Amino acid sequence: MKSKVNNVWLGAFLGMLVPLITVFLAYKIRFSQVDLLDFLRLLIQKKILSSLLSLCVIPNLLVFLIFIWLNYLYSARGVLFSTFVVGFVIVGVKFLL
Repeated sequence: MKSKVNNVWLGAFLGMLVPLITVFLAYKIRFSQVDLLDFLRLLIQKKILSSLLSLCVIPNLLVFLIFIWLNYLYSARGVLFSTFVVGFVIVGVKFLL
């Protein structure tokens, strides 16, 4: 069982999925009365999309630490890799939008 869970691709998938879920939860909790596309347009207009994305990467730390604690080091590498990818996307959003 350990070989199926200890996988770089699983870690990368979870590392990309967790920030998306966090953005969606932030939308549902705080701005559920607004349409999702209007919410994203508002974030772009106010130039705070990169700030929200930066905060939504924080739960990746929890996933990373869980994989480290369970000694699933390849999965932890995947989470770290996807966190860097999301970080580069955040920098791109910051300077392009």
